[in-house]
Amino acid sequence: MKYLFLLLIGLSVACTNNAVQLELDLTKKQLEEAQQALSELEAATATEGKLVHIVLFKLKSEADQAKMIAEIKKLEAITEIEELEVGPFQDLGDARALSDYAIIMEMSFQDATAYQKYQEHPIHQALKENTLSLLGGPPATYDYIKK
Repeated sequence: MKYLFLLLIGLSVACTNNAVQLELDLTKKQLEEAQQALSELEAATATEGKLVHIVLFKLKSEADQAKMIAEIKKLEAITEIEELEVGPFQDLGDARALSDYAIIMEMSFQDATAYQKYQEHPIHQALKENTLSLLGGPPATYDYIKK
């Protein structure tokens, strides 16, 4: 009887160990699947392209375009900006042109997180403050993902 009792305890422990091992194996498999899904998501995100932010500025008639451009170029010190282009409107005789806007600025970012950091950056905030007196209206913006 004593040996039967010990045999039952041994079988019970063996079954418990087997159940724990099965649960551990299942958890490992789920972890591997989650890691694979995360890798695929990261790869998909990386190939989407850069976030491009375009801003068009209307200036007051007496505003100094060179000063406005110089203020915009100060944004180059913001590390989240990958590329920055700025220039005045060029009239090429196209009736569809947005000639009400004197200056255009185009910049690109790695992603929306970098763009958000730019939005909150002190240099960007200073640009808004320093150019307020030059603006003839609110800037127009257009954002897209580069393909």
